[in-house]
Amino acid sequence: MIFDILKDGLEYVGTNKNQIILYYVGILLFPLVLIESYSYHIIENCLDGIINNKDRLPDITLNPKNIINGLKLLVLKLLYYLPEIIILIVAFNLKHVDYYILFPVMIILTLLSYYISQMAGVVMVETGQFKDGFNFTKIFEILKSVGITYVEFIIATFIIILGIMGVTMMLAGFIMFLGNFSSILITIFLFLILILFFIFIVVMIPSYVLFKNRAVVSIYNLK
Repeated sequence: MIFDILKDGLEYVGTNKNQIILYYVGILLFPLVLIESYSYHIIENCLDGIINNKDRLPDITLNPKNIINGLKLLVLKLLYYLPEIIILIVAFNLKHVDYYILFPVMIILTLLSYYISQMAGVVMVETGQFKDGFNFTKIFEILKSVGITYVEFIIATFIIILGIMGVTMMLAGFIMFLGNFSSILITIFLFLILILFFIFIVVMIPSYVLFKNRAVVSIYNLK
């Protein structure tokens, strides 16, 4: 099942190329607002969709209602990451911080926030009520019913991210090795890595958001 969901999510991203172009143009102008407004619209449409049914990306429409919906989704997700934000603020104001403890704690909290907030966002979109994004009874019932598939999705995406980070670290190590022989080579490779990083931030992350929204709603519909 998880492979069908991943395959469906990847195919979904490429179903409306005109909207993808508008999506990236819009991100350059007002990134977070457009991403979350479009995410809200995608979730709304996918709630009535069927996996492997060749559903298409909806058209991008920016109006006051969609912008407000996007802001609601953004605020909801930020609130779920509030514990991490508070911990970081406190840590930065402390004279002595044990980073060996702080780092794993932040990783665990971030994964939990991501795990819960994605489903909370779908619940909010389905009901249209911001407060339902904090209906923990309903959210945990859904997480319980789709738990295995959802965890598999989190693990699969986590492995992909680790793979990208691993390749980046290998390239960085290779560049450092070459730097012992030629400063020109290290400059060229650093420039290439900068380009790859730019592509990752500007292209891959927004595409991942589209894929993730489709996949999470597909998992949600299994409840």
